[in-house]
Amino acid sequence: MSEAAAQTAQLEFLTKLQRILGEGLFSASYKYALLLSLAELSVEKTIAPDGSLRIELDELADRFITLYWRQVAPFGGKSMLAQNAGRQASIIGKIAAFKASAPTLAVARNNKSWPRLVREVGRLLDQMPLWKLQLVGRERLDFLYEERLVERGIVLRPGIAACFRAQFMVVQALVQAAWLSFVQRLPLNRPVLGSTTDLADFLFGCERSGLRLIAEGLLDLQKRRCFYCGGAVRDGGAVDHFIPWSRYPLDLGHNFVLAHGSCNQDKRDMLAASGHLERWVQRNDGEATLLNEIFGAARFPFDSDASLSVAEWAYDNAERAGALVWIRCKAQTARLTAEWRGCFK
Repeated sequence: MSEAAAQTAQLEFLTKLQRILGEGLFSASYKYALLLSLAELSVEKTIAPDGSLRIELDELADRFITLYWRQVAPFGGKSMLAQNAGRQASIIGKIAAFKASAPTLAVARNNKSWPRLVREVGRLLDQMPLWKLQLVGRERLDFLYEERLVERGIVLRPGIAACFRAQFMVVQALVQAAWLSFVQRLPLNRPVLGSTTDLADFLFGCERSGLRLIAEGLLDLQKRRCFYCGGAVRDGGAVDHFIPWSRYPLDLGHNFVLAHGSCNQDKRDMLAASGHLERWVQRNDGEATLLNEIFGAARFPFDSDASLSVAEWAYDNAERAGALVWIRCKAQTARLTAEWRGCFK
């Protein structure tokens, strides 16, 4: 494969991966752990001559246990973090119970019951995340592996392991950020995490005061209305990345809009529909002076041309991938069409 063809394949791979993270349904954190496991094993194992890679179910289960081992400890001396929107995820419960008698991973691996734990986790992987990972809405992307066990293993499709290898740091960063965001959003974790459940606190850290000034400025600019639904904002609202952080992790002032917390949560890591994009472009152009004053007063970096370029890049990738875009709350989405291109003329 030529270098140009390899780069194209890697771009398509990352675009589809972003669709899973941005559009897929996540009721537990299993899918994040599965993606990281596939990435790590792709780096560690030998790829077949045809570009495929066989991964045993027990290998995946072992890696799952390794990834969750530290996370089943009490957070901040309080309690174990939830990894599921409902009751605690069953794999987490099994690992936590095992850890009670084996405080370190090295001790656990030497425990005679370790193989049984691996088999039990493997059975749960076969029942749940393995066959749901590539499901986006009602569509199956089916680009990572064929959805069936082959002698208690899966086979990554030709070229996929190479993409995981070539883009490992990008994949790791994207998945870890999405996993962290998921854990922070779970209501069960709020008493444990406290104020850190606000994703903005994590993303911006020492820039909290600047973000607060931006929120106040956007609230006035938008006449106390949510950017997306137009409804009145009565609680201060939420500063949202118009182009989601997961798609391009760079903070520039013009990428921020003020929204209802519910709209922000429902939009998640999806791109907004063309109507929202058109208003965002018009806002950045028509309110340039006021926006520059808001971002300048908050001492926050801003570059309207750079923000526009990032948006064009993100929507171009999404259209080529046949991605869904977010319209309004209750997960109302639609397929992105070329209509978005008219917003940049």
